[in-house]
This record gives sequence, structure tokens and C-alpha cells, in this order.
Amino acid sequence: MNAEQKKSVAVAALTGTKTVTQIAIENKSSRKFVRGQKAKATDAIDAAFDPAPNPDKVLFLLPVTQQLMDQLTLSLLLVCKGSYRNITTLLNDVFDYATSPGTIAAIVSSAVKKAQQIHTMEDLSGIKVTANDELFHHNKPILSGIDTQSLYCYLLSPETHRDEVTWAIKLMECQQKGFNPERTLGDDAGGLVSGHKIAFPNVPYHYDIFHLYRGLMDLRRFFRNRLKTAITEGEYFLQQSQKWPKDIRTRQQRIDTQANETKARTISKTLDTLISWLDHDILNKAGPTKNQRRELYNFVVDEFKKLEILEPHRISVMRITLENKREAALGFVDVLEVKFAAIRDQFSISMESVWSMCVLQRCHAMEYQYVLRSELLEAELGDRFDAIEDAVIAALYSTERTSSMIENLNGRVRKHLYYRQECGRGFLDLLRFYFNHTHFLRSTRAERHKKSPAEILSGKPHPHWLEMLGFERFKRAA
Repeated sequence: MNAEQKKSVAVAALTGTKTVTQIAIENKSSRKFVRGQKAKATDAIDAAFDPAPNPDKVLFLLPVTQQLMDQLTLSLLLVCKGSYRNITTLLNDVFDYATSPGTIAAIVSSAVKKAQQIHTMEDLSGIKVTANDELFHHNKPILSGIDTQSLYCYLLSPETHRDEVTWAIKLMECQQKGFNPERTLGDDAGGLVSGHKIAFPNVPYHYDIFHLYRGLMDLRRFFRNRLKTAITEGEYFLQQSQKWPKDIRTRQQRIDTQANETKARTISKTLDTLISWLDHDILNKAGPTKNQRRELYNFVVDEFKKLEILEPHRISVMRITLENKREAALGFVDVLEVKFAAIRDQFSISMESVWSMCVLQRCHAMEYQYVLRSELLEAELGDRFDAIEDAVIAALYSTERTSSMIENLNGRVRKHLYYRQECGRGFLDLLRFYFNHTHFLRSTRAERHKKSPAEILSGKPHPHWLEMLGFERFKRAA
């Protein structure tokens, strides 16, 4: 009798629809056999629903070798972000294995050499759009760079300076590995911008929209708070003027607070409107044409100049930033213009139709506004509407405006450096290797799901990062 037949006997005995004798006769077996199968099924059910499993049960046997301890040490360092002292404590408490920080440093040093050898063979020619930035550890700069598409970290280098020469040298070193991006995103750090111009004079450097947004949000919050303060003061002096109606000084203070409140309200409301235009119309990927955006941008700068006359504090600095960063902030629109021109040629339609499809993406596909605005385009494009819309959405999806990827990388690096006094001796090389060869556990983008940045960039699978460092991973017996 095979396993399926035994399972059927056990289920029939458990349900009680037939007697043990009937089941034995039907299966040409003994009643003892039927009761035995029923007992096995009962034990399996009890084990599955047992609220207190046996903690002393041996799950599997693990051959503890020196290589396994080295793997565990590196995993605790990189995966769990443990410090040398914490690793020694854990190994001693859990495994009764005595080690020292010096031994851990030797293990890390050996892994660093292998990671650096792998880095010498990396191919960076597939990187098209990059994001660069700087972070600091104990007041020392760390230069970082990442591919916005694959999230491959091609630069993570501790330096003593962050001037244009240092940046230019590091970028030129990457050039030797085929590094030649089409555009770069970053903030307005002087050394980074100048070094990029030296290394890549013909590659556009676009200003990160995130930093511009942050300045605008801070400005809006400051004047909103000032308006609230003016309102509170106005209410207070109103009460005082009612309490002391003949007091000339109180009456004058009431008049002054009314003027301050009116001024603060004008500035705050105007800033809200201007920043809303920048956010939803000018700097939004789904928006009007390139020329229209530049006209709107210039209008916003002119309005900031008018507000600057009323209150130069903070507004003047933001106006100068907007004025100087116009072309760099709108650089992503030029990228969209090129992609939309390709869509125009592919489908033999006008550029206005492509931009109209772009503006349409501001509405959700399930909203009534989308239905209303899409009627004219559907009548014009006919059966090609869906294909053109998919092409426009793909163009928007693949066009970056911010360097949020490098900010995310810097945040991950800081967590690893939190318990470290220094980050030299190749540790960042090992950390970069680990970031690039570790699979993403989850991602909103399907092309990144359960793949490492190195696999996304190269399009080829690679072994586990421990195996790449020369270790043989433990496999449980079947």
C-alpha cells in the first residue's frame, strides 16, 4: 500500500463515516493496521497544533568549522551591522567560542582583499544616469556615487578633502572601468560640481530637485509660523485695547500688529501659491511643455522678487537659488523632450499630442477628470492611444529628477559606521561589495525584485556574496 492509500485510510478512520472493520475490508487490511494509520494521523495533527513544541528537539546538526565561524563573523559585521566587541560577545555567549577584535580584523582584512580584487574587474559602462553626494564620518568626507537604475554603488571612498581635484581624480579612476554616464544628479557642493566638469565636461550635471524642495518647504514653514505668531499677537492686543480703550500706546500696538498680520498673511499665502505651482506644474514630470515650464519658472522668480521687497529675510536667499538653478533644476525636462521626440517619430504624431498625453498623466486613470481630458486625445489618436500612453508613461518612469537613491545609500552607510571609530583600511570597499552583491528582498520595481544591483547592471547572475569571497556555504541535508 503506497503513501496516498495509507493517507486515505487514516482520513477515513478519523472522520468516522465508516467503521474500522469496513475500512479494513475495503482496503484488504487488518483492523490493527487501520488503527495504526489513525494514530499516526492523530499524532501529526497534535504536533501541528501543539502550542508548546519541545525546545530541546534537534532541528539539524551543524558542523562548526573555522570557515563557518569566519562566515558568521562577516555576516554579523555586514548583515547585522555589529561592532567587533559585540561580535566577540555573541560568539562567546552563544557558541562558547573565544575570539578577539584582532582576529575579527584579520578576517575582515582577508575579505577586503578579495572584494578589492573583484572591484578591479567591474564593468561600469552600463551606467547611464548617476547620483553623487558626500557624507561625513568624524568630520572626514566620504565620496559616494550610485547608478540610479540598478542602484549599483560605483564609488564609496574615504578622503581627507572633498575639493574639485579629489572628485575629479575619483571620477577619472572610474572612467578606466568604462564609466561614462549620460547625465548626473547632485546637490550644489562646489567640489562635486567642479570635479564633475573636469572629469566629464560634456555630461550635463542636473540639480537635485529634493534639495530645492527642502529649501522651499523650510521657507514656507517659516512664514506660516510667522503668520501664526502675528495672529496670536493681534488677538492679544485686541483684548488689551478692549480692556484699556483710552490707552494710546495699546491702541498703537494694536494697529502695528494688524499691519504685521496683513503683511505676514500676504507673504505666506503668496508663497503657498508659488510653491504649489513649482511642485505641481513646473517641477512635476507630468506637466506642460519645456517652454511653458520655463515661462512659469521665470514668473515665479519675478514674484519672489516682489516678495523680497516686502521681506528680504530668507526670501532673498531662496530667490537667488531659484534664479541660479533654473537650467539645472529643469534639466529633466530636456531629457523628457528627447524621449518624447522619439515617441513622436515612432508613432508619426505631433509633439503637442505627446505633451498632451504627458499632462494627462496628472490624472488618475480611474478618475472622472481623466475621462474628460482623454476624450479629445482618443478621438485624435484612435487605436494608437494606449500604445502612445504606455510609451509616455515609460519615458516618465525612467527619467530621474532627484538623487534620493544616493541619500538612501548614505543612510545605509551611516548605520554601518555608527559603532566604528574609523572607516579606513578597506572597510568601505568591503561594504560596497556587500551592497552591490546582496539581493533586494523586496522592491516596488519588478526588475529589482530578488536581484542584486550587480545582476541588474550586468544582466547576469552571480554567486552568493559569501561564495564570491571564497567561502563554501553550509547546506542542510535533504
